[in-house]
Amino acid sequence: MVRSIPARINPDMLVWARETARVSLTNAAQRLEVTESQLYGWENGEPGLTIAKLQKVAEVYRRPLAAFFLSARPDVPERVRDFRRLPDTPESWGPNLASELRRAEQQRDAVVELLDLRNEPARSLWKSPSTAPAEDLTEEARLLLTRNSLAPRPTASSKPTDWFFFWSSALEEVGVLVVTMNRVNPSEARGFSIADDEVPVIAVNGSEHFNGRIFTLLHEYAHLLLNTSGLCDLHETRSGTRDQDSIEVECNRLAAEMLVPSKAFSKRSLLVHSDAVENDWPLGLLIDEGRFWGVSPEVILRKLVDTGRASRHFYQQWRDDTTPRDQEETWHAKTARKSGGDGLRTKVRNLGKGYVRLVVGTYNEGLLSTYETANLLSSKTNAIPKLLARAGAVESD
Repeated sequence: MVRSIPARINPDMLVWARETARVSLTNAAQRLEVTESQLYGWENGEPGLTIAKLQKVAEVYRRPLAAFFLSARPDVPERVRDFRRLPDTPESWGPNLASELRRAEQQRDAVVELLDLRNEPARSLWKSPSTAPAEDLTEEARLLLTRNSLAPRPTASSKPTDWFFFWSSALEEVGVLVVTMNRVNPSEARGFSIADDEVPVIAVNGSEHFNGRIFTLLHEYAHLLLNTSGLCDLHETRSGTRDQDSIEVECNRLAAEMLVPSKAFSKRSLLVHSDAVENDWPLGLLIDEGRFWGVSPEVILRKLVDTGRASRHFYQQWRDDTTPRDQEETWHAKTARKSGGDGLRTKVRNLGKGYVRLVVGTYNEGLLSTYETANLLSSKTNAIPKLLARAGAVESD
């Protein structure tokens, strides 16, 4: 029978696919519904692997079937440095995260090819603030983004989604590919960035609340400006033995300054008229101020620490006791929450609005076939105009 045709692959590619997918031999065998000894045997060239089972392997490892027939492992350098506090083991970098990193790089490569096809240079405005003096970096970056967003600047009564798309639109317009990770636990990674001079990438975690994604966007942009792209959890611990910790803390500081400039913040009534003492900042007060800037209450408390109006001990205790969900629910206490969603909206969210507009725009110019366009969007051909409509909308999720 067809399903029993032997798969005459390069067994080393089987090992490579599993290792790069960050799946252990035990876990892989369980998901493939075979024994560990069977899988180990296939990886060492023993017979028994069929085309039907290889298709399952390709699905689990998220690799094209053709990859297993290559004569040698592709020479693909690791471009993402791990800034997280998690130990650098396969268990701390799951298959979904590995897959999303590969997907982001594939989209980045597709953007480069599309720009070449359209005979357009890559936009490199995103890196212009990096040439400014250190004390002017955040101000130059903030002005660059606020001037280039396609979305109108939200007001204090706007939703976190409006603020997110204000900043993400700006990043797309200055030449950054913005994507959203799917099915990755925020405890594993909140975001990552790939600092590439031609087309850099920023990814946020779709499982996180929007006020968290806003901060992640600017944190990862700070990484790009410092040319220290990597995989991040945005932690606040500074260690003398890990330069990664110092870089994460610095990117947090830069992101907070881009979102809430200290000079303007110092004139706010929160600082001028508030009776709150350094270890007594109520959540409601922080939320009200956060709404004005379009940030989470945590960002406001971080700024209060920076200005000496709150102690770092209070901040750390508050951070441990107050979850992002607590902050988000309180933010929306007086706002009706939209429910549900659709697959096309989620797809646009994951791929990024700018990416979808670029792909469909190239298709509309007659430079891509319908099949090529659907393939780049991982969608059916009849969904192409619907995806463009979602990518042009103000809202998405």
